[in-house]
Amino acid sequence: MEIIKSFWTALKAAVSPLTAFLTGTTLVCCGYASLNSTFGLRLNLANTPMFVSGLILACYYLGSITASLSAYKFINKVGNIRAFSAFTSLLSALVLMHVFSANLLLWPFLRFGEGYCIGTINLCLESWLNTRATNKNRGLVMSLYMVTTYLGSSIGQLSLNIPDADGSLVYILISVIFSVALIPVSLTALPAPNIQIFRSTTIREAFKISPVGFACCIVSGVLVGSFYLLGTIYASSIGMSIKDVSMFMFFGVFGGLLAQIPLGRLSDLTDRRHVLFYICCAMGFIVPAADVLIIKGGWYLIVLTMMLGACTFTLYPISVSHINDLVTDEQRVHISGMLIMAQSIGLISGPIVVSAGMSLFGADFFMVAFFAFPLLFIIFALNRIWKKPDINYVNVTPTAPMPTAPTHAFTDLATHDTLLDKAKGLFVEKKH
Repeated sequence: MEIIKSFWTALKAAVSPLTAFLTGTTLVCCGYASLNSTFGLRLNLANTPMFVSGLILACYYLGSITASLSAYKFINKVGNIRAFSAFTSLLSALVLMHVFSANLLLWPFLRFGEGYCIGTINLCLESWLNTRATNKNRGLVMSLYMVTTYLGSSIGQLSLNIPDADGSLVYILISVIFSVALIPVSLTALPAPNIQIFRSTTIREAFKISPVGFACCIVSGVLVGSFYLLGTIYASSIGMSIKDVSMFMFFGVFGGLLAQIPLGRLSDLTDRRHVLFYICCAMGFIVPAADVLIIKGGWYLIVLTMMLGACTFTLYPISVSHINDLVTDEQRVHISGMLIMAQSIGLISGPIVVSAGMSLFGADFFMVAFFAFPLLFIIFALNRIWKKPDINYVNVTPTAPMPTAPTHAFTDLATHDTLLDKAKGLFVEKKH
């Protein structure tokens, strides 16, 4: 009973000051999930050749990766709130551009811009969140962030049911959602990170900070990307009905949603590398059972798919939490970009490798991949944990999880001269 009470207290302490932040995150995820699904459907209805569709869709991921490598410059220059507001506003405008033109030559540029905006928004949110969290609650806080992400993405899929004769209503609705998402984040009382000092980090340095965490981000991308893009193909290829295919996809994501908070909180209480290790070990038992039994449907399908999703979708937030335990605040923006890029590498390469294997060896290669990649990570993690059993943590002093305080903008106006006052002072100095 005390454990449940302690967990509930920690959960309330984390959620309360994050309400506006998580609301904005949910709206953003709802918007871009709806955009991705709507855009894919529009390409199909326009009878776009599969190869061309693939190239256009790939531009989105290219934009996201580009953002992970360069968007930190904008954030470090103007701050998380202003960067979030600027790129969310730009994203809203880019969405409306789809209404004005159905030119296939324009769409790749729009998708690249949308991917860049989403990548920058994610960079703003994750770096901001990890700066406000501590090592004592970072796993729980990141799990809450992922829950709102999946919740928003699920709600966004409902836009496909909206009657839209000329194809413009859904795009307008998505643009409105992005615009509304600006309100809670822009008005939040959660303090923004200090942007006066920052330090860039290379990919090699990010890997050296935690080889286990960085490698797990890539493995997470491989598994998540394969599940989303190839899950329906696998399920239908092994003989599942349309109903069971939809259940496979739904309960996979639902299992990941339910497991976020318990596993995130567990990772706050022990070495996060061990949690990642045991999650991948669990997949070694779950995947073979799922490959044999889910075809039977019913409770076999529901339980095993939820367990598979619980393991698949919790690797990334725990990996991010682990690496952020080991860095200082001035590194967080760039580190977040490196981790997003690491997962993006997996998101792009995973479906390519797994689909090639499915073409050569059959649909069961899908489950082989979900067994093999965690196994490779287990071997890699064992070696690293054995070499470095202890972690040199940064910022381990327990503090209030998410202090509710005025934003820096209002604090500066109350305690410092305004820009006009400073300009007058500079003019007076030059005159004398």
